[in-house]
Amino acid sequence: MANEEHLALLKEGIQLSWNKWRAKNFVTKPDLSEANLSKMNLNEADLSGVNFGRANLSDASLSRANISGADLSGVNLSKANLSRANLIGAVLIEANLNDVDLSGANLSRANLSSADLRKANLNGVVFIETNLYKANLSGLNFTKAAINRANLTEVNFSETNLSKLNFNSFDLRGSDFTNANLTNIQALETNFTGAILTGACIEDWHINSYTNLTNVTCDYIYLCQGQQERRPSSGNFTLGEFTKLFQKAQETVDLIFNNGIDWQAFLTSFQKLQVECGGEELSIQAIENKNDGVFVIRVNVPADANKAEVEKYLKREYELALVVLEEKYQVQLQGKDEQIEIYRKQSTDLTEIVKLLAGKATYDLRNSQIGGSLINAEIVNTDEISGNIHNNNA
Repeated sequence: MANEEHLALLKEGIQLSWNKWRAKNFVTKPDLSEANLSKMNLNEADLSGVNFGRANLSDASLSRANISGADLSGVNLSKANLSRANLIGAVLIEANLNDVDLSGANLSRANLSSADLRKANLNGVVFIETNLYKANLSGLNFTKAAINRANLTEVNFSETNLSKLNFNSFDLRGSDFTNANLTNIQALETNFTGAILTGACIEDWHINSYTNLTNVTCDYIYLCQGQQERRPSSGNFTLGEFTKLFQKAQETVDLIFNNGIDWQAFLTSFQKLQVECGGEELSIQAIENKNDGVFVIRVNVPADANKAEVEKYLKREYELALVVLEEKYQVQLQGKDEQIEIYRKQSTDLTEIVKLLAGKATYDLRNSQIGGSLINAEIVNTDEISGNIHNNNA
């Protein structure tokens, strides 16, 4: 129960009584546990270290209040105003923060384990080393929040907008991302073990070989925002299929071509790389058309491959092949530069890939995707094209 003397001081007024008393009695830790403080004006109050356990602070105004180190376990803060409040190190275990205004608040090192933050305003909130274990963050917008080194295991992120956030090296085990927006997030070396990703949008997310997708639950995924480009296009992934498909995409080398691409030159350089690798498994995992002449070709390489050397080799051989082909085009097109440019632009049409990648070799592209990205842009899955591509004119 609350200390009656402390409660009376608080109700006398923040500036006239409470804050002055706190300044003189800074060693004393006030006890306001289980107090009914609903709708009270506590703006700019010094509430640091206060025990609010199980108190009712619903609809209260605590703007710019110093609540650092306070114990707010189980407190009802629904619809409270905590804008620009200092909550550093505060304990909010199982607190009700539904529909609370946290704009500009600092929650660094705070413990919000199992807290309910649905409908909260997170504009400008700082979550540094914050414990959000099992917190309910469903339906929130994190795009204007700062988050770093936080504990995000088993968090409910369903329907939450997390686009463009940096989750590099985060532990997201067991968290629920159902229908969440993960567009353009950084997830290098991120641990998604046991997470739920059904219905999430992963447009242009960034993962690498250390991103852990073990035991991820995912019935289907969207590759573009607005629930566009569903994968699979119908039905659901079988158990473990999402992890298998997306984990495979991690050991890749991305080749970026900013001024169009000559597919014949690329094919020549790719074939040379296959020979140099002496039979090592190499394949084209995805081809992205970024428009404006920008292409990204994602090449699968062995896990132990030196990616920097592979990229360097392919780019060097491509440029050499391009020089040879340029000379050939000059002769064939009677040296007309404008026609060479027309040819180059025409060759960037993805329909040319089928013709040019079908040389004398046979390419099995059944696990590749053409026309966008495994994780971005518009997609044409070659499973839908089917089988190997053969050169019937060979």
